[in-house]
Amino acid sequence: MTEAIEHARFVLLGESHFSRETPQVAAAICKAMHPDAYAVEAGPSAAAYVQTILKSPDRKAVMQQRERTRPANMAFLDNEQENDLAAECIASGKTKDIVLWGLDQEFLGAAPVLLQQMQQQPNGPMAEIAIGLALKQDKQAELRARATGDFMQLFLVSASDGDIADLQRALAVDGTQKSQEIMRELVESRHIYRLNAAGSPDSNSERAGLLKQHFLQNYRTLQESTPAPRIFLKFGDNHMWKGFNDLHQLDLGDYVAELASVEQATSLHIQVLAAKGTLAGLEGYARPTKTEHFVLADIPEYVWLKPMVDMLPTTESDKSTGIILDLRKLRFRQLALSAEWQHLVYGYDLLVMLPEFTPANLY
Repeated sequence: MTEAIEHARFVLLGESHFSRETPQVAAAICKAMHPDAYAVEAGPSAAAYVQTILKSPDRKAVMQQRERTRPANMAFLDNEQENDLAAECIASGKTKDIVLWGLDQEFLGAAPVLLQQMQQQPNGPMAEIAIGLALKQDKQAELRARATGDFMQLFLVSASDGDIADLQRALAVDGTQKSQEIMRELVESRHIYRLNAAGSPDSNSERAGLLKQHFLQNYRTLQESTPAPRIFLKFGDNHMWKGFNDLHQLDLGDYVAELASVEQATSLHIQVLAAKGTLAGLEGYARPTKTEHFVLADIPEYVWLKPMVDMLPTTESDKSTGIILDLRKLRFRQLALSAEWQHLVYGYDLLVMLPEFTPANLY
């Protein structure tokens, strides 16, 4: 695995969210790779903020205070283990700091942060009034969400189309370019979440497109100083596939694989799973996380992975941290693979199977 990482310019880690073990694997990858950028499944604003505090001795206290006052203002980086991973990864650069990229939409509770960023800009009077009104509306929406635990009560998704259009018009009149850019991120995030809430499959294609756009913008900027940068990406496993993923999308992983091919470089796609365990999950807005137990071989969608589970050591004296299957060695050999195995063998390069996941925790 280390050798494969050393020869790859792009390393993509596909995961199941909210475990403590996957960040440990990712930290080891960062130390072996020394990437120029670390890309995560969070919004650009969230990642930019976290980058500013990663070297602070008060990082944990700052994150705890931010999450108490503004729950769900970012995805995943408000998870203590993921935040620690970002700090480790950023510190693993050989000669300079690694850049932290947030490539996703902003999270459901991000509106007050984005609106306050707009308010800090030297906008004109119309924009100032509109932003102030939106902040008041956001405060009322947040109180409703806190009382009910319902994320969909938050301003980002519950604001009326008219309220959003009024804010956009005011910013177009005398808002700064930066304020308008922040507003575009807010609107795009809102659009994706509302499509998802309506059960539209278009939410997945819109999101995949946004991930690629954010990646390309960051990549082009980095290439100005580093022509052949090494990039480490860590996202949910559906985002990191080569080819069509399980949601029938050509997602970010496929885009990076094609980019690597065009640039005559190598992309390495790694999926991390566990045979059993407990994962954390969101229970509601400003609510403690819930825990979800699983046994992989008992889940109908994953029964085909039982041969991998059976390969794990079964005795304490033979205890292992896991096993790695080099999927590349199963390609083009005319093996009688099931459709699920074929999809995995050509969609990922390495499969890491761990014995157990334990739940991560939010700040």
